[in-house]
Amino acid sequence: MAEPAPPPAGPIPLELPAGVHQLCSCGRSRHGWFCDGAHLGTGRLFRELRLEQASTVMVCGCGHSHRYPLCDGSHAKPAVSRRWWKWWA
Repeated sequence: MAEPAPPPAGPIPLELPAGVHQLCSCGRSRHGWFCDGAHLGTGRLFRELRLEQASTVMVCGCGHSHRYPLCDGSHAKPAVSRRWWKWWA
């Protein structure tokens, strides 16, 4: 049996109709990008998104976004590597 493909590291387009959407920010939801209340006890809240018209939003595929689940471009930033002896820098 074939393994499922890992999610892409970059942004993933998500088409949403006009209205209010509650996007999952904890990663536990059984409804994909949409909150189902599974975050209870994690200290995280859903991210509410209000759209005036149908739109395509970019959601995070890498998990490093500071605006998760929305993509902020963190996947394209180079990883910062500090030497252990340069902790003061």
